[in-house]
Amino acid sequence: MLASQVSIGDLHNPQAAADLIDAFRRRFGAKTCMAPHPDHDGSIVAAHTLSVESMLRKIAVDGHVYSVASAKSLGADKLPIDVCRRGLREVSVFSGFCQKHDRDLFSCLEIEPFRFTRKQCFMLAYRAAAREFYLKGKHFESIPTPEQYRAVHGADPSPVFQETTRLLQVGSLSGLKDATDLNDALDAHLLSEAWNRVVTHAILFTATPTVLATAAFQPFFDMNGDQLQDFEDLEGDVSNLCFSLIPLDVGGAAVFSWLDSSNAAPRHFYESVLAQDDMTTAVMHVALDNTENLAMSPVWYEGLSADDRQYLFSRILHIEAGPDYAARRERGETLRTLGHWGTASNAAF
Repeated sequence: MLASQVSIGDLHNPQAAADLIDAFRRRFGAKTCMAPHPDHDGSIVAAHTLSVESMLRKIAVDGHVYSVASAKSLGADKLPIDVCRRGLREVSVFSGFCQKHDRDLFSCLEIEPFRFTRKQCFMLAYRAAAREFYLKGKHFESIPTPEQYRAVHGADPSPVFQETTRLLQVGSLSGLKDATDLNDALDAHLLSEAWNRVVTHAILFTATPTVLATAAFQPFFDMNGDQLQDFEDLEGDVSNLCFSLIPLDVGGAAVFSWLDSSNAAPRHFYESVLAQDDMTTAVMHVALDNTENLAMSPVWYEGLSADDRQYLFSRILHIEAGPDYAARRERGETLRTLGHWGTASNAAF
């Protein structure tokens, strides 16, 4: 597959392509404070969705973990992302809050031990949803226009490309709308301190997870490949699930949260995770299949075989829980076991 990719140097206008890529990267670094409060103060910070001290530090080695990053160069034989060893300050960040609100809103996660209080569960979900809303907006803004295509390739886009782009725009706009609705609802509950409007369940592990993650996504299929929501119905009722895989003082937790106004999809997805034979494998694949916002223990990652690393990367690269996920699961796909986090139990909060 890689051999068929086009190098940037092979394009009609390499500089136009490089400018487009540079604008894409700058767009995803655009700074804004997403807090619904008016009292913004201080510069926009690199806000962590996985806390440095209370989360990342617990799996780090010499202040580093493995995470997903954009490739440093482009070429016919290179993929756009890579898994690399990075410093904790570089991991799981986005430019979404000012100094004041990043400090004040999330102090219950950064300073206090995580005890599954209603506020902590709410803010964990809120931070995951805020990142998703931020990224969905940037994705929509980054879809190439016919003018940009023409500048790079020196020709008008083909009818197939135009139709693909149109479908991408429709899907991206739909995803942005759903992320906006979730963000708006959480903002309203945040302002009224209605922490109980978020339903939270968790799978607790006796050992510290070797992979940490946080995400907000629409569960279209459950862990068995059964469809939960119709991804083709742009006017339908679609609900989101907020997911965080975090360490605790002892062990760790996979935290699943959704609005109390959600449809049945988030709960059914969570129940399908509980129904799997191996909780570590199931939860690890919830993370790998639904987000690139991951942090991996260096001890664990460096101990994986080359084949296991390739498998892990393939899950991250394709974000497997899409429309083809059901067909693969129906064929009896076996999820690969990549570790064990001790005994698992579940609880509601």
